[in-house]
Amino acid sequence: MKKTQGCLVLVVGLILVGVLFTTIKYYGSYYWDLYQRPWAYSRDADAPLLVGKWQGRFTDPDGVAKKLALEIFVPTTDEERWEKAGRKSRRRRGSSANRNFDGVALVESKLGKESYELWGGVNKDDYHLFTLDFITDETKMLPINNFYINDSRPNNWLNDSMTLTLNFSYRRPDKSSFWSSSDPRFDKKVTVTLNRQKQ
Repeated sequence: MKKTQGCLVLVVGLILVGVLFTTIKYYGSYYWDLYQRPWAYSRDADAPLLVGKWQGRFTDPDGVAKKLALEIFVPTTDEERWEKAGRKSRRRRGSSANRNFDGVALVESKLGKESYELWGGVNKDDYHLFTLDFITDETKMLPINNFYINDSRPNNWLNDSMTLTLNFSYRRPDKSSFWSSSDPRFDKKVTVTLNRQKQ
């Protein structure tokens, strides 16, 4: 009987140590992100961050008025952080990974809706500067020739305002792209200001 109780105490002790270790890893990771990624995490719920929802309007090189709504995701959600904390080993990542993020965007106009995935990264020396690539959802191409957003740089954000410089690619409904050096529309860049959307 005493041997059984001893085993039970040992098992409970191991479980408690495991829970404690996982909790320490979780909060260690969280506080490290507060330091490494101040553009994505803050202990102040009202702090302005790069992550979140943004919205603005622009006119594309064809003169079509469009609305741009984008959302930049937190690099690691609470659920993912707990999952990583519970693993025995963690994969090492390069230092640049601490500056990367992703998200989604939707452009709406009289032509229809354009869906994008976003990939970007903040500047190493100033996290208010960042690059942003727009990846077109080719399963939802518009049934008309259109200037799709290709990438955006240079860009900056501060508090509740974001400024993007958009570059475009001209795409046909069959997913092929076209460019003409004699047509100034194909080299046009458009600057757009986006405002933070409150939750």
